[in-house]
Amino acid sequence: MTLPAASAGVAAGMLLGLARAVGETMIVLMASGNAAIVSASAFDSVRTLSASIAAELAEVVVGGAHYSVLFFLGAMLFLTTFVINVCAGLFIERLRRQLKGA
Repeated sequence: MTLPAASAGVAAGMLLGLARAVGETMIVLMASGNAAIVSASAFDSVRTLSASIAAELAEVVVGGAHYSVLFFLGAMLFLTTFVINVCAGLFIERLRRQLKGA
């Protein structure tokens, strides 16, 4: 009985946690190994988009192609987080309407 009533909040927490994990920077930079390589193994060290921005933005030439790519990566992260948050809001609103009607 309690879980159906709390499902909207649980779903919101999970989706907002996912959005937060996508945008997190420094802990991901340290925990992922900070290796700027491409590997087929899921167990090798990686560098996430946010970690790449944090590690490289201070050393890039302003106005260059690398600078533009880093800002594009930031826009992709923003868009991804925005879409996750909008989907979470729509999902929660749908669950609220279902629970009010039930």
